[in-house]
Amino acid sequence: MHLTNDPILGLYALVASLVSLHLIVLAAYTGRVRTLHKTFVNPEDAAAFKGKGVEIEHPDVLRVKRAHMNALENAVPFLAIGLLYALSGPSKVGAQAYFFTYLGARVLHSIFYLAQKQPFRTITFAIGALACTGMAVHVIRTVI
Repeated sequence: MHLTNDPILGLYALVASLVSLHLIVLAAYTGRVRTLHKTFVNPEDAAAFKGKGVEIEHPDVLRVKRAHMNALENAVPFLAIGLLYALSGPSKVGAQAYFFTYLGARVLHSIFYLAQKQPFRTITFAIGALACTGMAVHVIRTVI
């Protein structure tokens, strides 16, 4: 099966790839923030990047790591539920609504997390979770 033959699977592939790239960007940003502060928990990193070794990460690094972990924890259910949803025969409009709502909410959540903006962080978290929940309900209703 070729992804371009099934527009819903193609859409899922696009959004799943963008969700994965979002995770890669957060991982790279973690390294960038760590390097900017020149503080490293691994002695070999401190030596290689001419920084100082520390027992506890800089607070800015910890914030980026928490944003990254949150994005990762939420990407796993989306990747599974989104695929099942794409295979359940949804409408193209429904798939676009769920997939792009999830993607937008999660990218905004990371931005608000890094910028320390409440209640926007919580609101975007809830929107992403509701998108996944809606897809899961659709899948469950389809198979029952």
